[in-house]
Amino acid sequence: MMKEIATISITILIIAAILNTIYLCLSPKKSMFFTIVIYFLVSIAIIMADLAMERFGVINIHLFRALYSVLFFFPFIILLFSDFFFRKLFVFFLANISTTTILALIKILALLVTPGPESGSGFRFWLAMLALSVPMYAVHIFVVRKFGARLVDRLFTYGSKKEWALYSLGIGIYFFIVEMLYPFLDRHLLAGFVALFVVWWSIIILCYAIINAQEKAKKEYEVEFTKGIITTSRDHYKKMNEQYNAIRIMKHDYKFHLNTALSMLRKGEIEKSGEYLNGLQTQLQEGELPHFCDNPVINSLISDYALRCKKSDIELEIQISIPDSFSVPNYEMCIVLGNLLENAVEACQKLNVNRKIELTVKPQGEQLAIMARNTFDGKIAKDGENLISMKKEGGIGLQSVKAVAERYCERFVTEHDTQWFSVFVLWKKGVDNNER
Repeated sequence: MMKEIATISITILIIAAILNTIYLCLSPKKSMFFTIVIYFLVSIAIIMADLAMERFGVINIHLFRALYSVLFFFPFIILLFSDFFFRKLFVFFLANISTTTILALIKILALLVTPGPESGSGFRFWLAMLALSVPMYAVHIFVVRKFGARLVDRLFTYGSKKEWALYSLGIGIYFFIVEMLYPFLDRHLLAGFVALFVVWWSIIILCYAIINAQEKAKKEYEVEFTKGIITTSRDHYKKMNEQYNAIRIMKHDYKFHLNTALSMLRKGEIEKSGEYLNGLQTQLQEGELPHFCDNPVINSLISDYALRCKKSDIELEIQISIPDSFSVPNYEMCIVLGNLLENAVEACQKLNVNRKIELTVKPQGEQLAIMARNTFDGKIAKDGENLISMKKEGGIGLQSVKAVAERYCERFVTEHDTQWFSVFVLWKKGVDNNER
């Protein structure tokens, strides 16, 4: 009887630990209460299956339990939680590995404190298992809640489906290794412990590799983005220099142009004079650079996107007013505006008609309000309340905008309907700017 009580209690603790880990990694699709009720029903089914397999003596109960969990438990995660399939799979395997490892350590300790012929099966053994499970899983739940969210944020920065398929395959192999190691602890205590240590060392290396890849991708993105800003600014200044030279030449020749026009008027050639002046005006307008704001770096960036919109037949409306009282960091502002415009251009290019982008930057009380709106195809990918890039290679621009928003902005809100996608940012006033 003690064995059944301990099995039920430990299984409940394990499921609670798994559920706690998954909640931190993934967002529920439905209400918390609904998700907990479903998990409670699944837990009962798993407990009953474990007890039945123990009683009827399957040849390899742990292999059965591993397959049973994957085939029965994981489909509920797919239905109840939001995220990409392979990231769900990764979280599921990682949560199960951690709880099974703790159970293995509990078993090792229980075997050590209950020596004798009944070690591993007697009343004292199961009592020790139950007594050790409560504090160890309580500590596990606390540690995961304390530090797990940071690890998850770093792991899930971005990544393509192919990359996460590879990651989930690797962690899945470790999952089955751990499940297969558990029953051998009775006979090979030290070897089992060493094997678990090696598995966890491999998992740590895998997680480090994922995080390192994310950080590297982020740095590469920032370097490329910075190069883009520098190139755009250089081209803009080159055009400004060309425009200045053209105006200087025209100023030098303005007497000639004026005399030519006056001569035509004296001869009564009004129409000819008008054509000449119109041609002169067109020449001036063609060399004129667009002016959106007084900040040369931001102005050059937006000018570049204005040219891209013109080539892609996208209607662009820009209104920018940044008072001198707002000290705006050029690089960070370019990250926000550049990524918002980049996403907007890419979204509009998917449309055949009604391509339109609106960007407004203006003071609103003590803050600088930024609003970017664009038409799009109505398709959105979300992880709970968070937007996810739909690019095959995994997008990182949105994460860059959010990272800047957390440092400099008081509000970052996205809204959408079937036609328009909008982003609202409230920039804090008085941020020091060393680049301006």
